[in-house]
Amino acid sequence: MEKSITVLPEEADLRLDRVLGRLLPDMGLRGRRRLCELGLALVNGHPAKDSKKLRAGDVLSLAEGTDLSAARDGDAVPHPAGAGRPVSENAPLFPEDRPRVIRRGKRFAFLHKPAAMHTESLAGKPGDSLQTLLPQLLGPLPGRARLMNRLDYPTSGLVTVALTEEGVNDYQEYQDAGQTEKRYLALLEGEMEHGMLANQRLILKHRERVLVELARHPDPRRHTVVDPLAILELAPLLRRFGIDKRNWQGTPPRYVTLAGCTILKGARHQIRAHCSALGFPLLGDRRYGASFHPAEQDEENFFLHHACLLLPGLEVNVIPAWLGHLGSGAAREAEIWMME
Repeated sequence: MEKSITVLPEEADLRLDRVLGRLLPDMGLRGRRRLCELGLALVNGHPAKDSKKLRAGDVLSLAEGTDLSAARDGDAVPHPAGAGRPVSENAPLFPEDRPRVIRRGKRFAFLHKPAAMHTESLAGKPGDSLQTLLPQLLGPLPGRARLMNRLDYPTSGLVTVALTEEGVNDYQEYQDAGQTEKRYLALLEGEMEHGMLANQRLILKHRERVLVELARHPDPRRHTVVDPLAILELAPLLRRFGIDKRNWQGTPPRYVTLAGCTILKGARHQIRAHCSALGFPLLGDRRYGASFHPAEQDEENFFLHHACLLLPGLEVNVIPAWLGHLGSGAAREAEIWMME
């Protein structure tokens, strides 16, 4: 192993935990982040955070006497109390993203959940959940406060909290009437050239992986409308996202599609299963047939973000942490679609 490396011009503005992969080619991203947490990864001789953006010419090294086994032992990295990040075996691609309040009114509060965080507290799952952080984000809450939607662990975006019994009832009535329009942004494998509708039934009960039937679901609240917004080359995105191909496996598609996905009521894994059935699985979504995904069996990283919620007389938006990495043209198309 080299004792130090110098940051190359093409690595400028990349994060420390990404470029450390060149110094430590046999260590995964999680281990490199652990070294940073322990203060063992040095930039120009000084400890630095894993998220530090580097400059060309910076010298990366390890503290003298570093025991690499400390980063390879598989233990979760503890985060400072109140940091609002999960203690998790799965390292988030965008750890700087934080849970936060987007909007609050009398009946509802709308929160942003980052990827790599559970919506609810789950037995046997380590780390913070959005649910456990509600008092920190919203202050003292009435006993009637309830989470009205849930996002998968790797999914980011809007979560609605009903603050009153009236809010709970109103949200449920809106859903039953098909008046909760939920818009998601997703990165899909392949080139989707025109909009598509997925209207098949989903088999949900007692299954980790939702199955898609051939039969059409008669209820439009259970359909998924998918609109392609931009087609992008994947290779430069991997560098911008800081994805190390050595930590992923399979065949990377040449192109991915930035898509807008619209649902009304929704069901568990609906967008993931429907997009896969259309032939365009989410980038990184091993469970639903992505050709390129994280190498570790228990790790999930894909690109799905609940970007916009429309209720009667109310609209709430939040952009994903990864949108700016797609380039200004794609980001603009996404923002226009979110607001239209």
